[in-house]
Amino acid sequence: MGKVLKAFRTLINELFGTKREYKAEGLGLFTCKVCDWWQDKCYLWSGTVQLPFYSVETLVLIEGDTSAPFSKQLLELQVLLQNWVPMVEQLDSMLSCKSQQKHKEKIYASWQDEFYPYTIVSAVLYSGSWEIVFYRNSGVNYNFTVFWKDNTVQDLHFG
Repeated sequence: MGKVLKAFRTLINELFGTKREYKAEGLGLFTCKVCDWWQDKCYLWSGTVQLPFYSVETLVLIEGDTSAPFSKQLLELQVLLQNWVPMVEQLDSMLSCKSQQKHKEKIYASWQDEFYPYTIVSAVLYSGSWEIVFYRNSGVNYNFTVFWKDNTVQDLHFG
């Protein structure tokens, strides 16, 4: 019954919801469709950020209520973006080790030139963490997912 109710709410929200915008200082504009009669519902706000070293923008999905994204998640996102270079350094060593184990060294050898961050989402798998999905620029559709929490790469999954 829960899944049916959730699907019904999502459909009603998309059909009758009002588009809201929220300007987050230093992060840009986030948008969401919300229904005012479901004040207690958690909404998914979307925005894009331009990360250093990448030519394409990255989609960010963050939770919030009817008025704005949650301020705690906005702060955590800012910390992640401020620590992007150390995150990439941690990821580099972890990726080279794991790709050797999976026998995909060639694909991930120059990953910083070949892959870009496609999405950054508040992660469910590791509570309070961020799930960052990287896709390959061209060729075969390879991807990997990084889980970031407390200024540390928590885990890495190959797609």
